Amino acid sequence: MGWSTVYLVLAILAGILGIWNLARQRNVFLSMTGILWFLVILFKQYIPQYYNVIIIRGVPVIGDLFLFAIIPIFVILSFFSGGRR
Repeated sequence: MGWSTVYLVLAILAGILGIWNLARQRNVFLSMTGILWFLVILFKQYIPQYYNVIIIRGVPVIGDLFLFAIIPIFVILSFFSGGRR
């Protein structure tokens, strides 16, 4: 079992927890982060032709934009979203 398999298992767990939190109507940004991270890892390891799509020359590939820009923005937004306690 290699590290890519461990990474995929962690992404599957994050996706399941994201769906679970979304169903329980908890933090939407954190739920979407888990689901999106699972999809990015799935595309990165098993469907790389879609992960490595170049939209504009000079801009990182679409998968890297999601992994290093969109997901951290969702994590930051999850800190500021109001939670019920």
